[in-house]
Amino acid sequence: MDPISVAGLALGVASLGLQVYTGCIQGIQLLITALGYDDECKYLNLRLRMEQHRLFTWSETSGLLDLEVKNHDKIHNSKVFGLHRQAVLDMLVQIRCLFDDFTSHQRRHNNLRPVRDDENMLSLPGKDAKQANFPISERKRDFIKNAMNSLRATSQDSYQRLRWVSFDKAAFELLLCKFSALNDNMTNLLDHSLQVEIRDTVQGTNRGVLLLHHKLADLSHLVLALKSQLDTGGCVTQTGSCLSQREKEASIDALTQLSKLARFKAFNETVDPKSGIPTREDEAAAKFLELANPSEPRHVQVPRYLIELDPGADDFDAPRCEAVMRTATGRKKVWIEWKDYDTAGTYPNSLSKQDIIERVRKLASLLNHSPKPEAFRTPHCLGFFDKANVDMPAEDVDMLDRRLGLIFERPNGDSVHASLPPVSLNDLLQDASVRRPRVTERVRLAHALSNCVLYLHAVNWLHKGLRSHNILFHRTRDGSIDYRQPHLSGFDFSRPSGPDEMTDVPGDDAEQDLYRHPDAQANRGRYRQRSKKSFDIYSLGVILVELAHWKTVDRVLGIDMRRARGKPDVLRQVRDRLLHVDTVADIGAQVGEKYEQATVACLAGAEEPGPQGSEEDETADEVDEKLSGSFYDHVVKTLGNIIV
Repeated sequence: MDPISVAGLALGVASLGLQVYTGCIQGIQLLITALGYDDECKYLNLRLRMEQHRLFTWSETSGLLDLEVKNHDKIHNSKVFGLHRQAVLDMLVQIRCLFDDFTSHQRRHNNLRPVRDDENMLSLPGKDAKQANFPISERKRDFIKNAMNSLRATSQDSYQRLRWVSFDKAAFELLLCKFSALNDNMTNLLDHSLQVEIRDTVQGTNRGVLLLHHKLADLSHLVLALKSQLDTGGCVTQTGSCLSQREKEASIDALTQLSKLARFKAFNETVDPKSGIPTREDEAAAKFLELANPSEPRHVQVPRYLIELDPGADDFDAPRCEAVMRTATGRKKVWIEWKDYDTAGTYPNSLSKQDIIERVRKLASLLNHSPKPEAFRTPHCLGFFDKANVDMPAEDVDMLDRRLGLIFERPNGDSVHASLPPVSLNDLLQDASVRRPRVTERVRLAHALSNCVLYLHAVNWLHKGLRSHNILFHRTRDGSIDYRQPHLSGFDFSRPSGPDEMTDVPGDDAEQDLYRHPDAQANRGRYRQRSKKSFDIYSLGVILVELAHWKTVDRVLGIDMRRARGKPDVLRQVRDRLLHVDTVADIGAQVGEKYEQATVACLAGAEEPGPQGSEEDETADEVDEKLSGSFYDHVVKTLGNIIV
């Protein structure tokens, strides 16, 4: 068969497939928008939405949806509608029959009944997605809208929506199991690169689901939906899925990570509830997730007498120090991260000491929670203490003692040195005796840090102090540095990212302003903008510059910090200088073009297509989800794809 005939056959198969696919979406959407899901079964509705999105992603990646806009390139370049044409049509027909048969069976047994669509929900998929806290792209919204309007125009029934009278949970779970297996097999028909593209897109949507879920009950539904998806592994094997073992493991790891994040975010909600007084539903969800009761206080403050500080602890400029903590089982070596409150309540709108203590209590609770997702790269917090003598009047407390100490556990493991203190990335950058890491090591470190920021933001926390001083390493037994195991520290100004959270204004420190976005620098005084996620991303960009050159940013730009102090204009020009064409080119020369692109995406913000985007309110769900997706695509994914 000549190439023209093959191309024409593929287009014909794709055209027929699009018709069947439209019927699939109609049948699935009728079940998704059905009324009457019991609270305990809402997670199955979410699971169905996630599977529908997997199918939609397949249709985008394979080129099926491009037929709508007369774009045939993907169809011509892919073997799927030529080599696998019969398999594609068979599986699309199976999916359509699966939902048609299920709906017909449930209607015959009076479990589902037709009702009027008084809210016009079928024609407004965006409204439906918003109510369900599920992200929906403009393309998907338009396709579903057109498909459902077409169904309404051709339907002989007087209804446009279904209602569950009696929910058949067992049959619904079996439906999901079969649908999941068919989705897996559809994906397996594509080339490996396209399979990876689908997996990345689906994972991005799943992170969007996490960002849009805030209440404990909603997060418990997400955890159950993910558990249901993971449990289909046995069902997939039985139905003959032939996904590669590598793809199966990658998908399972991604779902497991997301489930941990959902639990972690739920715990954050119990620590810092956004919805007022906890309800019975919240307490039931906390019990299901094996979290503490949200109405109970967090007991993470440690008495001062249990902490024995090392002699160097009185160095007020040192952000951390070594210490020993007395416990019920003996003495334990720890390290302390300091949070000063010497200026608490001394200027308008500043946090009081009690505000700061409560903020640190929430942070200590969050960092104390186990298990944390590994990608967080945060050390385990044992609690916090007040360095001041509690029996001494506040006005008599020495300035050096007006600080809170977050207590962190040293990592365990045979490879970790038993006594050497942690060393910061900033110290390593300035130590001429330290071996300059290989490019591969620096790229992996950059990717690990970007992942850490991605997941920290996913649970709605801002770091506010990202800089090389706060990236720590523990030396190995032979005294060397394992760059694969960074820890993120310096959470002294961290806070939840909600719009109602009062920000804790940092001190006027020129060295810290080097890493802050010009609009967030302390030297701007009352014109300083509130911290937000894009400012954390900018700070990460500065660190990426340092890793590229293996120099501190002041040395990269040739800034004399002794002269820069008291000259805010010098610090406000850092961003422009980092984005200068020659500086950017130097990054590419050091570590390659993709690394350069990721760095620019962090630094440029609204000036370039990247994760900072625009001046929109980042606390709004839609903007937050867009920012997260853009950060993943332009930074995390780009760094992860670098091959040296």
